[in-house]
Amino acid sequence: MKRANIFWGSFLVLLGLLFFLQAQGIIANVFSFIFPLALILVGGWIILNVFWKPDLGDDETFSFALQSAKSVRYKFAHGAGQISIRGGAPAGKAIVGSSAVGMNTDSRMDGDRLNVNVEAGPSMIPFIGPSSGVWRYQLTGEVPVTLEVDAGASRLEIDLKDVLATRIELNTGASSTDLTVPARGASMLDVEAGAASVNIRVPESTAARIRVKDSVVSLDVDTNRFPQTDSGLYQSPNFDATPNRAEITLEAGLGSITVK
Repeated sequence: MKRANIFWGSFLVLLGLLFFLQAQGIIANVFSFIFPLALILVGGWIILNVFWKPDLGDDETFSFALQSAKSVRYKFAHGAGQISIRGGAPAGKAIVGSSAVGMNTDSRMDGDRLNVNVEAGPSMIPFIGPSSGVWRYQLTGEVPVTLEVDAGASRLEIDLKDVLATRIELNTGASSTDLTVPARGASMLDVEAGAASVNIRVPESTAARIRVKDSVVSLDVDTNRFPQTDSGLYQSPNFDATPNRAEITLEAGLGSITVK
């Protein structure tokens, strides 16, 4: 939150200076200067974002222990901004992620399943979001998981190659998404996107069956790996025989989808 501290510290110092000038009779009404001052500071903060990329270590983090869970259900609800979800959580942790003002997190056991909920606002305004401007989450690779992501106008990078995800649901608005499906086990991916660009990567060792709804405007499927077998259906030749496979269902509005 270092940049947020700079923003609000600068605002308070300049506001105090305006009140001082009013007390000295140099300016008549301090309140007529507050809106221009806010515009100047917000503009300066946006410029600062471009030239100052803080270390990821500047971000505060939260974590939830895996406990005795035999599976995990993740649910993410995000406003606009940049979001990164991948594997790599330390042993014994269900999740490690960015923590900042404007988010709610909780976890609870339901039988032998751990439910993890993360709600976060925009990542790119001074008083909300992590210092790096990106919400980052690392998920466990120790037990099977399901994942639901609801996001607004976002830039999403979701790499589940090393995560034992059995079901993934992605719902986005006007967004850009790069998603890698799991390399191990059988998984199901459902994508519903608005005016979006969705790029899906299937690891080389993983087979896929891809179903495409009629509403998809632009579609690019690697037919060398996934030959078309029917209208809106593409499938690896060895799909039914391999244990590592992904069943993918795609539906999008005004946008493009790529599967490689």
